[in-house]
Amino acid sequence: MSGSRRLSSLDGLRGAAALIVVVHHCFLVSPAFAAAYYGGSTGDSPLRQALIYSPLHLLWGGAEAVVVFFVLSGFVLARGIRSSSFDWFAYFPSRILRLYVPVAGAVALGFLLLLVPHAGGPDSPWLQRDASDYDLGGVLQDLTLVGGTSGVVSPLWSLRWEVIFSLLLPVIAYAARVIPAWLFGVICVALSAIGAGQESAAMQYLPIFGVGVALEREWERIERLVGGLSRTVRGVLWGGMLPLAVVLLSMRWLLPATLDHSTLVALAQGPIVLGAGLLVVMAALCAPLTRFFSWRPIAWLGAISFSLYLVHEPFVVVMASVTGAARWTLLTAVPLALVTAWLFCRLVERPAHRLSRTVRERARAKRTVVVEEAPATTAGRERELTQV
Repeated sequence: MSGSRRLSSLDGLRGAAALIVVVHHCFLVSPAFAAAYYGGSTGDSPLRQALIYSPLHLLWGGAEAVVVFFVLSGFVLARGIRSSSFDWFAYFPSRILRLYVPVAGAVALGFLLLLVPHAGGPDSPWLQRDASDYDLGGVLQDLTLVGGTSGVVSPLWSLRWEVIFSLLLPVIAYAARVIPAWLFGVICVALSAIGAGQESAAMQYLPIFGVGVALEREWERIERLVGGLSRTVRGVLWGGMLPLAVVLLSMRWLLPATLDHSTLVALAQGPIVLGAGLLVVMAALCAPLTRFFSWRPIAWLGAISFSLYLVHEPFVVVMASVTGAARWTLLTAVPLALVTAWLFCRLVERPAHRLSRTVRERARAKRTVVVEEAPATTAGRERELTQV
């Protein structure tokens, strides 16, 4: 498979994960599902129990989908470093614009939509937010991200770690070169699990990006290994890896519910990160999954995935107030979010891409001029010294 085909399938994986996050927030409108998510009682409904405490949870597993986002981001950024045209001097300004321009648009949209009265919806703890508290301080916090977020537009919490990882990419990429990639990946998984147990957000989330970097460093070896297998062996391999990835990603909901919350999170974090890594590998190399994630509707989701992730939540909150039930919120908020994400992608995200590319090209050109002028200046000084 060509590199473009692989990247196309990974875009589709990102799109599917973004849709799962939207569904996740629609489920949290339900008091019972929200209670389960926050560690409370869920009731006795067999269907609800299956949707919470089985691999079916992945249908609305927003937290697990974000882990997939982080692994994908680390993989794709590390892949970009290998490009012959990559330049650190151009990377930083273009990357910052690529992230912050859509974030600014999402903050503005969220602020306006959450001003719509939304009292009277289901009594879910996830819905207990008040946009009147979204003051200038909260807006500035969300626009800068690095120091934390206000929580009013909750998806922005993950963008904080995306920005920090993007700034730390040179350090992480260097570490992945010095340390054997497989060992670097193991260390990242272990650090993430320790961070989850210690309730250290930085230690829990940043190493997840490192797993993506480690995968990219080992990618050629992984491709050769898979390519050297017979079709039958590959079928057996993928047939075993897919359910394994599903189980690992579901681990938070398969462990005994009698364990306290911190223990559950700590024990599940490592398997979840491993499951996300396996899913990324399979999305790129397993032919049936590659075709699925390259399928046009999924590819379309991939094209708008960042916009969908940023703008969907206010629609879920507003429609929960209007409809008063989780199932109707799901049926109304998802189409509204998809249409708005498409518009947002065209009007905000794509212009941000173009601006980012323009800044990158100009920075790269400026860098080239500086590099070319430096030897000429040095040669001039040497001639002056010779004349003296």
